[in-house]
Amino acid sequence: MSDLPRVARLYVVGVLLAALIAGMAGVLLAPPRLGLAPIALLLLLCATIAQQFKVKSPKHQSYYTTTIFFFAAAALLHPGYVVVIVLAAHAVEWLRVRTRWYIQAFNVANFLLCSMAAGAIFGLGQSGHGSGRAVLFVALAGVAFVGLNHLLTALVITWARGVPISRAGTLDWENVGTDLALMSVGALGSLLWLTNPWLVPLCLGPLFLIYRSLLVPSLREEARTDPKTELANMKHWNQLAQAEVERARRFGRPLSVVLADVDLLRDINNRHGHLVGDQMIRRVADAIRAALREYDVPARFGGDEFAILMPETTLAEAMAVAERIRRGVESIALKIADGSSPAATVSVGVALFPGHGRTASDLLAAADRAVYQAKALGRNRVCAFADPHAERLVRIPVAARREAS
Repeated sequence: MSDLPRVARLYVVGVLLAALIAGMAGVLLAPPRLGLAPIALLLLLCATIAQQFKVKSPKHQSYYTTTIFFFAAAALLHPGYVVVIVLAAHAVEWLRVRTRWYIQAFNVANFLLCSMAAGAIFGLGQSGHGSGRAVLFVALAGVAFVGLNHLLTALVITWARGVPISRAGTLDWENVGTDLALMSVGALGSLLWLTNPWLVPLCLGPLFLIYRSLLVPSLREEARTDPKTELANMKHWNQLAQAEVERARRFGRPLSVVLADVDLLRDINNRHGHLVGDQMIRRVADAIRAALREYDVPARFGGDEFAILMPETTLAEAMAVAERIRRGVESIALKIADGSSPAATVSVGVALFPGHGRTASDLLAAADRAVYQAKALGRNRVCAFADPHAERLVRIPVAARREAS
């Protein structure tokens, strides 16, 4: 935990202590009842299994359907059982995926505090009569569970990463709404259990649909991404480029396209093997990503070619970014098992809308010619597009140039 800022360490310790006190107080004030052991065992089994199936969104948010079973346990069981269920589900996950201990401890404490708060609120609704009162209090308990969970998580991200709470991500409606949907299934299951346990399996349908819907953004992102580098693939980049070119045309704004070609990658593959070549490609992709601005769009076009779409960027600005890319790739220090250290360089071409092309494909072609010019001048350099007739350069077809590169 020493890698966290001091304020984040204090916050994590405070949450852990609060969860410990709340858990012990809950157990002492409401000891577990043996009559509830069967449902506690069922929820423990379901929560432990669900915790192993994480869905990660393209925005690097993680979702677990475990929320359903934690909330059901909070509503139906005494605190002692809730403590055991939350601990067991996270312990099994930690044994399988060894994250830093304080991350898992914070998650446990977070869910314990949320469960205790939700259980206390739901318990207030049990003191009266009427199904309407039960529905109201289970809804309030669910909102408290989700709200407290996201607030506690947002605060630790804010203090650990030094970002405003609005940018932590966990308070975005997309994330809060997803957990509210999951919580509603847990609430429905809890109410059905209290009225007629045989109706609980009806919750499996909504649970399955929610889980499948959580997978959709990830599947869509996979279809847009190059698997080796996690940059955009050629198809997705072309779609974005066409839209940005149209926007630049409509509003008269600058736009640049950069094409980077790894020099002599074939030599690296021949000398060190394709696995080392693949590792080099990934390192080049990292260097490109590190050199770009937030709104630039990098892509891998396959093989050793990378394209970058740069909206709102003049030729001079694009050349400066391209030079950062060239220097970043040149500084790659790749160590391999045999003790050698293969190096890489890139030849980079830059084209500007509308002077060098009025469509995405024209801009790519212009940047491609600039890449050939960079290679003809000795590689490992940045060139802007120039009229091939004025430069008296004969453009080699792309396939032939790749053989030479």
